[in-house]
Amino acid sequence: MDNPFSWDYLTTVPGPNEVFGPFAVVFLILFGGGFLVSLIIYNDWAKKWFKDPVLHRMAKRWSGFGLVLFTLGLFFFLIRWLQINPFDLGMRLWLWLCLVALFALIVYMAWDYRANYPAARAAYDDQVKQRLYMQSSSDPRKLQAYAREIKGQHTPRPRPTRRKRL
Repeated sequence: MDNPFSWDYLTTVPGPNEVFGPFAVVFLILFGGGFLVSLIIYNDWAKKWFKDPVLHRMAKRWSGFGLVLFTLGLFFFLIRWLQINPFDLGMRLWLWLCLVALFALIVYMAWDYRANYPAARAAYDDQVKQRLYMQSSSDPRKLQAYAREIKGQHTPRPRPTRRKRL
C-alpha cells in the first residue's frame, strides 16, 4: 500500500480492485450509519432519545448539518464504487476531505453545546415558568401552588377584576 497521505495517492482514482479496501469499508459504515442517525434525529423520530427538549432542538440543528455532510460522503463513495470520474470526483481526496469535515462538525457540536446550552436551558426554564404562571393566574389555588413550586417566593396577587354594577 502506498502512503495514504501523499499527493499522488490522494489524487488518483482507485482501480476496480481497490474500491472496497479497509479504509473504504470503515468510511462506508461510518457515513452510512451517520446518515441514518442524522435522518432519524432530524425527522423527530428520536424524541425518546432526548429527555431534554433543549438538547433535542440542538441535536436537530446539528443533524441537519450532518445530513448534508454524510450525503456528500456517500455521494463520493458512490462515484468511487461505480468507477465513474466526472470532474475528478472519484479521487481519494474527497473521502479524506469528508472525514476532515466530519471532525470539524464534531468540534462545532462540542463548542456549540458548551457555549450555548446553559443560556438556552435558562431561557427554556423561564418560558416554562411563564407558561405555568399564565395558566395559574386565573385560579388562586393554582397561583399558590405555582408560588410553592418556585421555592417560597411571595405569592403574586391575582389580577384585579371589575365588579359588575347591579
